[in-house]
Amino acid sequence: MRIIENNTLELQAKIKDKIVAFGNKKLPTTIDTLPESTFGCYLYDEDKLVGGIAAHCFWNIMHIDFFWVDENLRGQGQGRKLLAEIEVIAKREHCKAIHLETFSFEAPNFYKKNGYEEFGKIKDVPILGCEYFFFKKIIES
Repeated sequence: MRIIENNTLELQAKIKDKIVAFGNKKLPTTIDTLPESTFGCYLYDEDKLVGGIAAHCFWNIMHIDFFWVDENLRGQGQGRKLLAEIEVIAKREHCKAIHLETFSFEAPNFYKKNGYEEFGKIKDVPILGCEYFFFKKIIES
């Protein structure tokens, strides 16, 4: 046996297919979502993109991959509106939870104010003095 370092999209897809097949054998047939799907909601000021959330769902769990609001709009409730909208999408897609990661220089307090619970933290990444937070929110049916 040997290990080869190779990061192609083709090999990533093969590994993903293998783990999805394994999970499908372990999960009940009553699970009511696709193995994986992507979603997003975006904020526009006329034709200009000023905010958005990109997320994906995997077996009834939504992960927020990217969340951005233009700096000129922060603190005006636009991020809260986007977050509320992605939560509506998560409910519609039968997700049981949403989870995400954020750095201490980004928005941990924003998530706490919006009902997200910290469930982990790594100190001193990406640099000394920074923290990397893990947040979750359980979605009510």
